[in-house]
Amino acid sequence: MSKDIPVVSIIGKQNTGKTTLIGLIIPLLKLKGHRVGTIKYNIPSFEIDYEGKDTHRHYQAGADIVSISSPEKLAIIKRVDRKPPLIKEIIERNYQDIDIVLVEGYKKWRYPYIEIQNSRKHQKPATKKYKNHLKITGIMKAHSPIPNFSEDDLNNVIHFVESKIK
Repeated sequence: MSKDIPVVSIIGKQNTGKTTLIGLIIPLLKLKGHRVGTIKYNIPSFEIDYEGKDTHRHYQAGADIVSISSPEKLAIIKRVDRKPPLIKEIIERNYQDIDIVLVEGYKKWRYPYIEIQNSRKHQKPATKKYKNHLKITGIMKAHSPIPNFSEDDLNNVIHFVESKIK
C-alpha cells in the first residue's frame, strides 16, 4: 500500500541558490532522523550514463530500462514517452521509504514551495498569503503577507519543511 509522501519544491530563477539551499537542508533534516529524497527537474534532457560504459551500450541497444547497482547505490535509467514524467508517479514508484521529497524546479506544480529571490533585483511584492509558500530573500521585506526569511535563517526553513511532514 502506498503512502502520500510530502513534497516541498524549491523554486527560483537560475543561480539564485536553489541547489545550495537543498544541500543545507538535507543534513539538518537527516540529523532530525528524517529520510530525505530529492528530484531535480532539468530542461531539456540530461545524461547520467556515458559512452563506453556497459549501461550506455545496453540503452543504445534499445533496452527500455537499464539499472546499475552496487552494495551502496542503485541507478535506474528508463525511457519515458511524455515530458516531463509526473512527480507523483516518480514518488509513488521510487520514494515510498522516504519521509519528505525536496524538488528543485517543477514550479508549475502546486506543492508547498520555498521561493528564492535574488535580493540584488527589485522584486514585485506579494499580494496574497499562501500558507504553503515561504519566500527567502537576502533582505527582509516587512510588508509581505508571505512568510519572508533571510537566506541565512535555516531554522525557520527547516520548521517550514518539517511542518509538511505528517
